[in-house]
Amino acid sequence: MKRVFFENLDFLRFVAFFLVFAQHSMLRDTLLGVITNPYLQAAIKLLGNGGIGVSFFFVLSGYLITYLLLNEQAAKGQFSLKDFYMRRTLRIWPLYFSVVLFGFFVYPYLKTWIGMDTNIPAQLGYYVAFLANFDIINIHHHLQEGNMPMMLGLTWSVAIEEQFYLVFPILLLLVPNKYYGFLFGILLVLCGIFRHYYRIDETILYFHTFAVMGDLIIGALLAYYSFYSTNFVSIVQKLSKNTLVFVYLIGFALLLYGNYHFSAQQSLITYRIPYTLFFAFIIAEQNFAQNSIIKYHRFKTISNWGKYTYGLYLLHPIAIQVLVIAYRVLHLNSSTLIENVFYVVGSFALSLIMSYLSYHYFESYFLRLKKRFTNN
Repeated sequence: MKRVFFENLDFLRFVAFFLVFAQHSMLRDTLLGVITNPYLQAAIKLLGNGGIGVSFFFVLSGYLITYLLLNEQAAKGQFSLKDFYMRRTLRIWPLYFSVVLFGFFVYPYLKTWIGMDTNIPAQLGYYVAFLANFDIINIHHHLQEGNMPMMLGLTWSVAIEEQFYLVFPILLLLVPNKYYGFLFGILLVLCGIFRHYYRIDETILYFHTFAVMGDLIIGALLAYYSFYSTNFVSIVQKLSKNTLVFVYLIGFALLLYGNYHFSAQQSLITYRIPYTLFFAFIIAEQNFAQNSIIKYHRFKTISNWGKYTYGLYLLHPIAIQVLVIAYRVLHLNSSTLIENVFYVVGSFALSLIMSYLSYHYFESYFLRLKKRFTNN
């Protein structure tokens, strides 16, 4: 079976993580506090839009998982559901459950140590069952999100991906591959109907599996056309540099200024569709276009950190909380620009260190076991 590797996507993984980090670490708020130019402020708000980063992760995950399954199916006649589940388990579960255990049992102890309230509204069962997004919905509906530890709150997106990994391959096995395009179209329509029905509930629109599965399905649809349609790949390959630049300009303009022209509900319902399509375009352009302005793998340093993004995503809230605790112990209050910069830089550096150590001294053991369940 031909090994699948898209060398330009590691860079995009890291960028998606950084959007999330910039929002959680006060980087966005720190920059907005010193920069008054409205155009630069729009760019900074985009830089710190964690929701866009998570949405990009969803599109990218849908693309990669579907492409890998189609590749195995084409090579072997059918992909192995058991092997797929084992690979996902070995990749996701070890670090995920380490973070969950830390959030429920270690973090409250640390909060008690520095004299903070230890009330956590989260219910452990949801996180063990990868249903964290539904617990987050309940917490928001009860206005308790302020008491939620960031490292637990962030697991909602991992839960949605695990739910997707559980059900989606079964659908691919049940439906003949010539009908995959029709299947994905039906799922997108159902997602749109669900989002319209819950259009007045922003929490549902943001956290519910059926509300955001469209991002994953758009990635899956891109993988389907990338794998099966030589015409589609040929069109992307031959796109002119001017066309690529034009689409990038329109896409970034939408990301920068789209929210100014939509209400909150409209943004979550309507605005999400074009920007997820833009994310799919970026993936296709980087993988297949022959006239790209630049291929992102040339940014070696950032691309090299792409393989650590799962750890960066799950561990950066812990790094941020370490800085919060350090500031309390040292009686700092982030009231000056220098203190804020130190807080952001320290959180980022610690996130890099933690994810590097986690990958090489913890996750790598389980990643090596994945070879038993793949012919790549």
